[in-house]
Amino acid sequence: MESAKHRNIELVTNAQVTSVEGEPGNFRVGLLHQPWYVDTDRCTGCGACIDVCPVSVPHEWEMDLKPRKAIYALFPQAAPLKYVIDRERCIECGLCMQACGLDAIDLSQEPGESVVETGAIVVATGAGVFDPSAIPEYGYPEHENVVTNMEFERICNASGPTEGELVRPDGKAIHSVVFVQCVGSRDLEYNVWCSFYCCMASVKGGRLVMEHAPGADVTVFFNDLRACGKGFEELYRRSIDEGMRFIRSMPSIRYDHETNDPIVIYEDPEVGGTVEKRVDLVVLACGMQGSEGTRSIRRILGLERDTYGFLSEEHPVDGLAETGRPGIYLAGTCQGPKDIPDSATQGSAAAAKVGILLSRGERWLPR
Repeated sequence: MESAKHRNIELVTNAQVTSVEGEPGNFRVGLLHQPWYVDTDRCTGCGACIDVCPVSVPHEWEMDLKPRKAIYALFPQAAPLKYVIDRERCIECGLCMQACGLDAIDLSQEPGESVVETGAIVVATGAGVFDPSAIPEYGYPEHENVVTNMEFERICNASGPTEGELVRPDGKAIHSVVFVQCVGSRDLEYNVWCSFYCCMASVKGGRLVMEHAPGADVTVFFNDLRACGKGFEELYRRSIDEGMRFIRSMPSIRYDHETNDPIVIYEDPEVGGTVEKRVDLVVLACGMQGSEGTRSIRRILGLERDTYGFLSEEHPVDGLAETGRPGIYLAGTCQGPKDIPDSATQGSAAAAKVGILLSRGERWLPR
């Protein structure tokens, strides 16, 4: 929201980069603008159109745990807060046109093109998330109460599908949770790298459960636990002291179809044998991987990628924000798995590099 109001920042949304030409200080970026089917200059985001839309479809922002309408804003803090029509789902009933007092609905809009001239480019296309349906022993998505860490985040969020109430997808209150680490990461059959953020995200998620439901049973199954950030080890130790259990084992899951409870099957090193644990919810900590958006922009920009599918930096020590193409910089998980603080740090480094590039030849004197 702050960026949307900044006088020196222009947000171009619902558009894709189609071409990049030029050199540092003089790039020409081609954009393809997709139609909103709403006049964004007239739309005030009042929501009258949503109230009358008869179409309900799964909401991608809510990880399909809640429906949205065919006309919608992706989330309440979207910038700009304007509505867009999903033409593939729209039945063209015309009710939104009748409800809009500003005559902002325009189904005749067509895609458009434009060119932006810029001195430097920062790539911050993010990462994708491993699809756990590729691992059959977890039973996702067939088992309703086996969810991904992204879905669990929405369940816990006050603005999410349950408004922060700790209930599983079938509506039952949650009092016992299992987190399964390294789903699709550090696995020779899938992705071999560590996704970095997952361990502490699960510790945070487990603590949220314990705060929402005092006395809840929270267990984390892990391969190796990595708590390498500032204060991370202390948080991990404190969580153990407060009752969270950590077991070095990689489990499988079966389902009780009468109660809808997941049953976690694992080797317990303390017991020395196979154990079955019935829980209310299983959360799969899915790893990061290169996204389709990153692959697309890599081809357009002519950048290199590493063996894992992330964008390659110029140097792993003193060139993490730079690419092999001058004037183009990297920020965040497009360059590799990282958490929010590290992404923000790299973003600041990229901004500093841009500032150095664009201020060359100018002399700044203190007043």
